[in-house]
Amino acid sequence: MVLNASLLALPLLILSAGCGSSSPRMLQSVIANPANADAKNFPNGRVQFVPTGTYNKPPTTVTPQPVTAWAASPSTLATIDQTGVAECLPGQMGTATIRVGVAGDGGLITVAQLTCP
Repeated sequence: MVLNASLLALPLLILSAGCGSSSPRMLQSVIANPANADAKNFPNGRVQFVPTGTYNKPPTTVTPQPVTAWAASPSTLATIDQTGVAECLPGQMGTATIRVGVAGDGGLITVAQLTCP
């Protein structure tokens, strides 16, 4: 039996076509460290949150994850600046949700909780 060389090469061509395609690197999730913070345990009640992004391709984690915005909710309880430093407003008690905005995501992602004494 004589095999045609072009027929033998066909499966290899099909397999290699799939290997050459590249899908974009995509952000899968964002978390912050610390995930839960009690302001009374930090100097002057100021907590530095550091975001980490997890991606579908290497490098799979990026710290700090670039963010476009920070927010604390409710804003009557705590504030957070654009470097990720949060603090409770004077005399306020409760838990604030810390969120980040990431380029291309279109919304704010909850990443941590801040307890105000």
